[in-house]
Amino acid sequence: MKKTVLITGATGGIGLETARALAARGFHILLHGRTLEKARMAASSITEGSVSPIHADLSDLTAIHDLAGRVKALHPHLDVLINNAGVWNSRQVLTAEGVEETFAVNHLAYFLLTGLLRDHLQPDGRIICVASDSHRQVKGMRFDDLNLDGNYHGLRSYAQSKLANVLFCYEYDRRKRDRTTICAVQPGLVQTDIGIKGNTWLHRLAWRVRRRMQGNKTPAEGAATSVFLASVEDAPPSGLYWDNLSPKRSYSSSYSEEEARRLWEVSEKLTGYRYQF
Repeated sequence: MKKTVLITGATGGIGLETARALAARGFHILLHGRTLEKARMAASSITEGSVSPIHADLSDLTAIHDLAGRVKALHPHLDVLINNAGVWNSRQVLTAEGVEETFAVNHLAYFLLTGLLRDHLQPDGRIICVASDSHRQVKGMRFDDLNLDGNYHGLRSYAQSKLANVLFCYEYDRRKRDRTTICAVQPGLVQTDIGIKGNTWLHRLAWRVRRRMQGNKTPAEGAATSVFLASVEDAPPSGLYWDNLSPKRSYSSSYSEEEARRLWEVSEKLTGYRYQF
């Protein structure tokens, strides 16, 4: 039976290359984009394999619920969920619920979509969350000011969201009672457009310069670990942080069980969704 994988944020960069590689390996791809038009355009660029476009604005909690409902209604099973979508904002942007957008898309969407789809995953299903070594740039979550109202900076916001990704994966692994596997992935410094979209001219310029620096990965190279974890025959060990096809240590603050527990409780409050294990 063909395996099905949902990949969020798959209209370009790492997500699109992940979709392309897994389609070539025989997966049926649910290719997510913010709009149906973008998802359809990206799906049409994959000439090998089976791809279905699907859309939702992941900064919108109602849209995430709708996305999960459509996945369940249209697809009898899900083998892999790859939480890949991400944003990086120079200026603070708030969602309709008043949550800073980077934190909402990069973490809360992972948290909520995983919760809504976990019962639809196969018993040995895999959950892959694209994180980043950027989480090393912050010493912990700013629970007293998650929106960073007092001191907003795009790099600080992004780093906090990536720390949240790692904390979430570790806490999910501690709480789960089934055979699903959850992993956090560090894709590396990748030549993508994440730092260009909707940012100030100075940050766009800096990102363009950064993309040309020697040693940066192509999007296909950045996708390699996610592709490996999704397709390797024997399930990888759960609850680890992966880089270049191998597990490694994440930053020390990501191992704080108290920090992870508190983030979990805050995430349940902000999303209005309570996990039942």
